[in-house]
Amino acid sequence: MKKINLYTITFFAVSIVILLISFLSFRYLYSSSKEDLLNSKIEAGKRESREIGKLLELQLKQGLPKETVIQNLQSSIINTDTQTGFICMYNRGGIELCHPNPALVGQKIDKNNSGFISGNKDQVDFADILNSGQITSGVRNFPEQMKRSSEIVSVYPVQGSDWMVASHANISSIEQQTTDLYMKFLLVFITASFIILGISFVLIRWIYKKYETGKESEISDLNNEINNLTVINTQLNTLQEKYHESAQNINIAETDPTESSKKRMITYHKDELISLETSEIAYFCLDNNIVSLTTLKGNQYTVNSSLDELIKTLDTEIFYRANRQFIINIKAIESILIYGKNQLKLNVKPESSEMILISKNKVAEFKKWIEQ
Repeated sequence: MKKINLYTITFFAVSIVILLISFLSFRYLYSSSKEDLLNSKIEAGKRESREIGKLLELQLKQGLPKETVIQNLQSSIINTDTQTGFICMYNRGGIELCHPNPALVGQKIDKNNSGFISGNKDQVDFADILNSGQITSGVRNFPEQMKRSSEIVSVYPVQGSDWMVASHANISSIEQQTTDLYMKFLLVFITASFIILGISFVLIRWIYKKYETGKESEISDLNNEINNLTVINTQLNTLQEKYHESAQNINIAETDPTESSKKRMITYHKDELISLETSEIAYFCLDNNIVSLTTLKGNQYTVNSSLDELIKTLDTEIFYRANRQFIINIKAIESILIYGKNQLKLNVKPESSEMILISKNKVAEFKKWIEQ
């Protein structure tokens, strides 16, 4: 896959996750804020109608005439803004005693004038709410022909009278506030999303750049190892050809017996005493404390000597002590492979049942032996 495609797919995947989480969070915050705003309006209406009702009760207890109390309230609320919220007062018969619009004072709220829904209850006439004389909060709805927005209304009865103080909050005004709140949330959401996506893009590029740099370094190291291994295998082939030519030109029987390295080795097979030329031995192997040898033709025989003793008597130009288990003839090595990060693996012929590894501590020594 091309790098640009990988960047693009990763970026879009992260972007989708971020946008989805942000959108769900945005919707939750907006819905929660809208609900809190409505609840705060209801609570504010309850508090306002109760406080004014208590004030009117106090004035009546002080002996003020009802007409004076009504006039005082009318004077305090006259010409207030009715578009958002206002206070008015009715009697239980539905007659408007006080209203910010003086023209509405004296009008009567008849049945079917408007409906009222409190909590989960069914809709009833607002006139019945006034007639009940009970503290009530809910939504007042108007018929379509009146072209009037619904209101949140909190009604409080004034003790010592048949008055009902009502706090009104225009729902259309509240909806406008929630719309403004929605637009603010939306602006914050879009801005935050772009900032997060921009940071994510930079981080993705940075992470992939570091990843690619590391991979390129690993590939470079691996290429160097492969080049070194190719050189070693080339040297191995050259040495094998050299020893093969030497074996054809030298008469083993006429070799000087004073030489320190053995040219022949005695071994046993059942009751038979066998003499082998060391140049025909592929490798020696230690397994379960038993030393055995395998010839280039694939024959196997046991040996009484240890590997430590054998390596002292063998020609070190031909044989190499690979590890604690193996002594290898250079002619038996088919190929050399990289194993892990710092080890080498030898493929031999005949094939060995055990893996033959050159540890990282002996790699340099092995290379030196190959290059001799």
